[in-house]
Amino acid sequence: MSPQKLTVSQLARIAGVGPDSIRHYERIGLVPKAERSPAGYRLWTAQEVQYLKWVASAKRAGFTLHELGEIFRMYRAGSAPCRTVRDLLQQKLADLDRDIDELSNLRTELRGVFVRWKGRLRRASSGEFVPLFDDLHNVPVTQSTAALTRKSRKRGKP
Repeated sequence: MSPQKLTVSQLARIAGVGPDSIRHYERIGLVPKAERSPAGYRLWTAQEVQYLKWVASAKRAGFTLHELGEIFRMYRAGSAPCRTVRDLLQQKLADLDRDIDELSNLRTELRGVFVRWKGRLRRASSGEFVPLFDDLHNVPVTQSTAALTRKSRKRGKP
């Protein structure tokens, strides 16, 4: 008895992702190339659901699609990727620790700027232009500050 074959829409529904994501994941090697039905529909076995479930949780942990593609190719080739996965997570933790340190330093710096701004605005007369941004020239630019700028743009904030 052959395993049940799933179309892209069935697989998407079970895994909780969009059909376009599955097609993209197939193109970049996250899920194996699908068999094709006589009508040309992509068909997968239920085993591919596990790959898709791993993708969602691994992305939340910071793994990139490229990294996952490499890991899954190792897995499908019969090579245990466990140490690779562990090493990648170790690097992600080190990167996260660095980002936390940078953000903590940035917060301290920005708090000082904010206090100066409050004082300058308190002393300024109503309607007077106070060049606040001049105080930001000493704020260090880091990967974390660049990431904060990107997040603000994604949320639609100026």
